[in-house]
Amino acid sequence: MTTRLIVKNLPTNCTEAEVRKCFEKFGPLSDTSLKYTKDGKFRGFAFVGYSDESAAQKAIDNLNQKFFGSRKLSVEECRPFGDADKPRAWSKYAKDSSAYKRAHPEEQKSESGKEKGDTEEPSNKKQKKDAKFEQFLEAKGVAVEKEVDVKIKVKSEEHAKLLKELLEGIEGDTSLSLVFSGLPSSIKGKNIKEWLNPIRVKAMKIVRNEESALGFVTFNRPPDVRRALSKNDEFLGGYKIGVEKVEEPEKEKEIQRNEEYGQELVDRKKEEETVREKILETGRLFLRNLPYVTKEDDLQYLFKKYGEISEIQVIQKKSDGTCKGFAIVEFVFPEAAVAAYSALDGFVFKGRMMHILPGEEAREKPSSEKEKEQEKSETDPSQEDSEAPPKKPKKKTYKEEKEEKMKANAGKTHSWNALFLGPNAIADTLAARLNVSKADLLTSDTGESAGVRLALAETKLVQETRDFFLENGVKLDAFSKPAEKRSDLVMLAKNLPAGVNVEELERMFAKYGDLKKVLMPKEGGVSALIIMGNSVDAKKAFKALAYSRFRSQPLYLEWAPFDAMEKEENENKSKNLKKKEEEPKKSKREMTYEEKRDLKRKKRGEIQEDVKEEQEDEEEENEQEDQPEDIPESSSKSQSKKSENDRVIESGSTLFVKNLAFDTTDYSLETMFKKRYGDRIKSAQISKKLNPAEPTKNLSMGFGFVQFYRAEDAKLALKEMQGELLDGHCLELKISHREQVDKDALKRKDIQNKEQGESTKLIIRNIPFEASVKEIESLFQTFGSVKMIRIPRKAGLKNQHRGFGFVDFISVDEAKRAFEAVVHSTHLYGRRLVLEWAKEEETVEQLREKTAGKFVGEKGAKKKLKTQMEQFHQQLQIADDEKD
Repeated sequence: MTTRLIVKNLPTNCTEAEVRKCFEKFGPLSDTSLKYTKDGKFRGFAFVGYSDESAAQKAIDNLNQKFFGSRKLSVEECRPFGDADKPRAWSKYAKDSSAYKRAHPEEQKSESGKEKGDTEEPSNKKQKKDAKFEQFLEAKGVAVEKEVDVKIKVKSEEHAKLLKELLEGIEGDTSLSLVFSGLPSSIKGKNIKEWLNPIRVKAMKIVRNEESALGFVTFNRPPDVRRALSKNDEFLGGYKIGVEKVEEPEKEKEIQRNEEYGQELVDRKKEEETVREKILETGRLFLRNLPYVTKEDDLQYLFKKYGEISEIQVIQKKSDGTCKGFAIVEFVFPEAAVAAYSALDGFVFKGRMMHILPGEEAREKPSSEKEKEQEKSETDPSQEDSEAPPKKPKKKTYKEEKEEKMKANAGKTHSWNALFLGPNAIADTLAARLNVSKADLLTSDTGESAGVRLALAETKLVQETRDFFLENGVKLDAFSKPAEKRSDLVMLAKNLPAGVNVEELERMFAKYGDLKKVLMPKEGGVSALIIMGNSVDAKKAFKALAYSRFRSQPLYLEWAPFDAMEKEENENKSKNLKKKEEEPKKSKREMTYEEKRDLKRKKRGEIQEDVKEEQEDEEEENEQEDQPEDIPESSSKSQSKKSENDRVIESGSTLFVKNLAFDTTDYSLETMFKKRYGDRIKSAQISKKLNPAEPTKNLSMGFGFVQFYRAEDAKLALKEMQGELLDGHCLELKISHREQVDKDALKRKDIQNKEQGESTKLIIRNIPFEASVKEIESLFQTFGSVKMIRIPRKAGLKNQHRGFGFVDFISVDEAKRAFEAVVHSTHLYGRRLVLEWAKEEETVEQLREKTAGKFVGEKGAKKKLKTQMEQFHQQLQIADDEKD
């Protein structure tokens, strides 16, 4: 089902507004196009496009074979361009139709190369040579054509020679020129001008022989041409003069016909080859005739099945942010772009037929050196006139090349810590607040290290920034998770230098368009949120300012997650509701009759709704009383799904299946095994590769895998299903030794995935190797009383620890306070501390069993396993000694 419809048998006097009004009842329209001839005559049909398939189906169901004015409509699906099921053309305006061929017989030629009219000549000649038939026509008084005299043929040949000689050397536009025939051989240009008087002649050419002459006369204006044509068949000195337009050569006629009916002279196949070659060079597609409601996500969903997309640009209006009807899609691999072009050119997308052209290569942005040279040339024009030889471009340093790469990939990079702040900015900010020098800030009389003091200062600044953003309706949790969708209006400016204020950021971003708001603490903070008015200005500002020099360091910009400002929208909605509630109510005397009537109807409706709600509440209470107390709220289906997801897959539970038919699908393989083993199978999958002939389809590689939950079931299936037939092929089974990849392991870990419960112990990871136990203790003692700190050391090296440790607090509240303060962004000697809640019930024996289980599945020898276990036991003994 497409979203574009063709509406036939429309009245001749209908307008686009009437058609739109008739069809917009069933959904929003993306296109309405009535078709006219070149003379402006309505052809009686139109195309209507919807943005939704269901709306198009409703229009067909409700309007097909229904009357519109005095005519019964025919509403059908519009087939896409190049569809094999497209119905044959029947209109006299369509070039493929038989009606068009009948109207243009000169274009249709027979197999012998002659025109169709020439095939009828033999029968006509037979009739002319029939003597009895001629006598019959004479008796009836019908004039009979005699055979053509040879002299007349000779005259026509001489006339053709004269005409060829007359038109020789004449090129260009001949619309203001006429040919004069039947002139006497002694004619002069003066005689023709006198005969045409008062019509003015611009130029004249006369060609003559012994018997007659021809004249080629050019006029100044089209009205003069029309007046000269009116003198056709008039006499000049006893000779009948013929006046006619200049016949265009056959090539020019053919070119004109091709232009009129949209047929190009270039062969279609050659054109397709050139288009594909260009797409293979650039990997970019230029999309035209897109609906105005098109968004980047729509094109992402449509094109992603053909290959990996590197960039999508939807050309938008600056005023309202809607699509202008154009877009550019760039693929990582050009072969995917060719596949998308062949599949989607002429595709009906949201009611409009999409047209795809090869895109040009992206313009290279001028480097900073080139920009400076251009500015100098603009300011000093004398430099351009000087004949000094051009300077060779300097080689860029590694730092400059890296900055350019980072700026080019600013919109594609992964989002890092949103609240990161450099140590220099931390020291400058706190020193300015406390009115002390940086040296006094980092040194202390108690012997506390500078690293700990910087970490605590960073924690304080981050906490202030977090509180400010939360008060202004920003969802900070969205920044700590990997966001699939990014906003195109909100940007995050990170790692700002000390002393930056809101006014400075406003001036910097307002140069690129409509700036809505800048969110940053008044005293300065680690990060700021910039909210632009429209996406066009936001993208312009992002491209210009990302990784640009801001004071003494680069400006780090990142697109905020799509749902980062959700709370602000909810607050705006609640404010609007409050305003409506606060509006003064009218008294009954001030109300009109219609307002009183509407008020009564509203009250009746509210009473009926209250009665329905009370009845529903009573029914729910009765149902809850009938249910036993032991049944939980979640249904059995959800429990079964959870149990399936919780089932552990054992190693060696995968079967490798060979000798599969290329027509076999995943479904047929899975159903064959599930008939015998049921829920003991998790999945069945056939390995596939890309089809070079049709990139949109995949080819089977002739083998696959069947995944069981238990290794015993896989071994049982290996014995029972060996040699079974599937689609005419005998299956060959083996136990697969490939490792199972956990998809969840590849995702970024969520910091707060474990609940605290009654735990008072924290796990601190990513501890720098330069940090000591005293520094960790002094860092966490600021949040509460620490009961114990344990940092395991490397085996055989007492002076080096392993980069993680445990901190146990006296109370649950103190542990929670330390976790919430340090978890967001606290760095110690340049490393971010990662915190998790530890399980108190894990003893040393449980840790031994847990780590020993990791070495059981390896293929190494027993000696290797023993040495690893001995090293681990030594490590635990050292840790126990330190604890005692």
